[in-house]
Amino acid sequence: MPHRLLRVVGVHVLILLGVSACAPVQHTAAPEQTLDSPLLVGIGDVILRINKERNLQNAFGASDIFGRKTSEGFVEVRYAGMEASGEVVLARKDIQVISNETTMSRTPLSYTTGQSTTNVSGNVHRSGNSATLTGTANTTHQTATIAPLSDFHVVVPSDSIAIRLTPSDRLLPVEGHIIEILNATSTSLQYRIRRQ
Repeated sequence: MPHRLLRVVGVHVLILLGVSACAPVQHTAAPEQTLDSPLLVGIGDVILRINKERNLQNAFGASDIFGRKTSEGFVEVRYAGMEASGEVVLARKDIQVISNETTMSRTPLSYTTGQSTTNVSGNVHRSGNSATLTGTANTTHQTATIAPLSDFHVVVPSDSIAIRLTPSDRLLPVEGHIIEILNATSTSLQYRIRRQ
């Protein structure tokens, strides 16, 4: 009975691993700020930062079964101030990260192979009830280690884009989210973020 139970559990584990090994690589974009709550920032402060990530790709081109991710960059919107006309000035910056990182480069697999040879020789000298043993041993060992190539991350910089919102423009869509301006002064901005 225990062998049959182990066999059933083993089959279920293999099925789960097979299903998770086939999951496609997903790209996500998550904000650092709290959603659906009033927030307050000053000049130069970050209004919204959205971090972009993707699942690490395994050897079969699918998502990492452990859910590990790598950065693809971020989008950042800052409060730049308010004009005398009442226009709210924001600065948007997009940073893209290009990487070849995979599960194989994140957790490098070191493969070591070796061979050991030991030769023992000796002599026994017996005299009455006592014996003397002399011997020598020689061991040789060879190893070869193969490690994967290292990964790279290239940051593609971009210039900030100035955004001007008139007093009647209170909504700004950014990467699947909406910034709603609640109140603005020359030194501070009150706003709310919600999903689009």
